[in-house]
Amino acid sequence: MIRTLHLAIGAAGLLLFVLTGQYMERFAGVPELPDTERMLYRSNHIYLLLVCACNIAAGFFMKPAGPANVLQMSCSVALMALPFLFAVAFFIEPASGSLERPITRLSLFLAFGTVSLMLISELWSRVRGTGE
Repeated sequence: MIRTLHLAIGAAGLLLFVLTGQYMERFAGVPELPDTERMLYRSNHIYLLLVCACNIAAGFFMKPAGPANVLQMSCSVALMALPFLFAVAFFIEPASGSLERPITRLSLFLAFGTVSLMLISELWSRVRGTGE
C-alpha cells in the first residue's frame, strides 16, 4: 500500500513538474524575469522533480514494513509530503523576490534528513544482520 502511494505521488508530482514548467513559460514569464526571480522559480521547479523521483524510487525499492517499523513509516510520510511543500514554495516564494525562502529551506532539510535516516536505517539493519 505505502509503495503504491509513493508511486502515485511521484507520478502525480511528475505531472505537476510538467505543468509548473508550462506555468513558468506561459503565465509567469520566467524567461523575461530578473535573474533572482528566474533562479527562484527554476530552482524550486527542479527541487520538485528531485523529490518526485525520490518518491518513485521509494515506491520501487522500499521493502514492505510491518507496523513496528515506525522510522520507515515516518520517513515515508515525510517523503510523500515533500512534493506538496515544494509546490507551495514554487508558487509563493519567487513572487517575494527575496532570497530568504523558509519553505524551501525547511523542505530541503526535511528531504536531506529523510533520505539520511532511510540510509542509516538500512545500514543498521545490515550490520545487525536483518537486512538483505
